Amino acid sequence: MTTIDPDSRDIIRAIEGHDGGASTTEIRRETGLDNSSVRYRFQKLEELGLIETERDPTATPEGVAPITIAKLTGDGREEIQKGLIVESKRQRATIEPVDNAESIKELEDELEQLRDRVDLLQSNQNWIGPRIEELVENQEE
Repeated sequence: MTTIDPDSRDIIRAIEGHDGGASTTEIRRETGLDNSSVRYRFQKLEELGLIETERDPTATPEGVAPITIAKLTGDGREEIQKGLIVESKRQRATIEPVDNAESIKELEDELEQLRDRVDLLQSNQNWIGPRIEELVENQEE
């Protein structure tokens, strides 16, 4: 069985999920990979004989680069049958808004306490400042 990196497996899974043929845009949306990563892996997967790519100039307006479509080859389908993409479904961290609500509230409370302290320090400085000036003047006399 062919060995490929997890991002390449994700690409193969995305292509398979689109009935064996997917555009660069579709693959980027499903995998979260940037354009250069997808293109690099297309090249590597083509070298391994797992996919073929073709450009579709009719899918874009004139003057815009044609869309690249990746299709599984017979070898690619065979490798999938052997278990090539079984491990490709990665665990991605999910952060639920509820998880953060308590932390945000704690931080807001702490911020309010810090603001109160700053206000107190400023009022103390306003009260002490003139007193210190008065003492300094008295010592100079």
